Amino acid sequence: MARGPRRMLLGDEGNSAIHYFDLDDPGKSWTYQGAGRDLQLIGHHRVLRSTPRGYVELDLAKHGAVITDVEIASAPGGVESARRLPGGNTIVLGNTGDGIFVWEVDGKGIGVAGRQRLFAGIDKGRMLRLTEVGSFLFCSETHGKKLIHEGDWSDELRTLFEIPGDVPADSMVKAVRVAKDIITVSTGYAASLIRVDTAQKKVLQTIGGRAMRDDSGKRPLSPFFFSGYQMFADGDFLVANWQGHGLGHNPQGYQLLQFDRDGKIVWRFDQTEYPNISSLNNVIALDGLDTSKLHDERSGVLVPSA
Repeated sequence: MARGPRRMLLGDEGNSAIHYFDLDDPGKSWTYQGAGRDLQLIGHHRVLRSTPRGYVELDLAKHGAVITDVEIASAPGGVESARRLPGGNTIVLGNTGDGIFVWEVDGKGIGVAGRQRLFAGIDKGRMLRLTEVGSFLFCSETHGKKLIHEGDWSDELRTLFEIPGDVPADSMVKAVRVAKDIITVSTGYAASLIRVDTAQKKVLQTIGGRAMRDDSGKRPLSPFFFSGYQMFADGDFLVANWQGHGLGHNPQGYQLLQFDRDGKIVWRFDQTEYPNISSLNNVIALDGLDTSKLHDERSGVLVPSA
């Protein structure tokens, strides 16, 4: 894919919306209004969107028409993340006053027996991602500890890595295993991506950061909060640089940044040209993807999932 996507799904937390943009054919663009954090291509030209109460499925071919809206009525807390499985069920992650819960639910939002876990004593779960072996990764932040966890449906939750105190991270969002023992994490208010080695227990690379500067744009870059991101096959990363809650953030910074594997900015998206955007927190670049197929990023790159 040439650097700089042309077709994108953008999560807009500030406006509680999803935007589809076709930069080559703007007449095909559309907006869906509805709160949520996570996005996934689930096949049949549909996108799955987590909602605070469950998830919705939207039709990409029909300007984001709602196909189904599922409420998980018995969930113990608000839903943050949702991932469709090849068999049709969905895994959700959310937060309660007692910890982080991970549930598998059927198409009606009913919990599957034996697939309901509450990981007590940890807080601030955001996005869940699956691995090639079927386990799940997520981050937590409790009592000053910033942790990356791996869990499944039977064993105890394993803490793979604790972010060192001298490495900035605050409200971490998304952890994805990109190679054996290597995980990439978006660090939230530290405005960076970090690559960590869970075997050697060290941070290998930091991309971005609050002190990052780039004067080649029309205004300051404003690295504020790195949220959802996408890794490409060539090692580039496309990152949502969220700017704050609520309306009115359209003029602030550049809210989509593409970095090469060495951490150099190779493309930026000027959201000020699209006034219906406020503050972006997630992104999927659709160029080269077959939206008729379920996609996942179990080994880093977003590819069809069997």
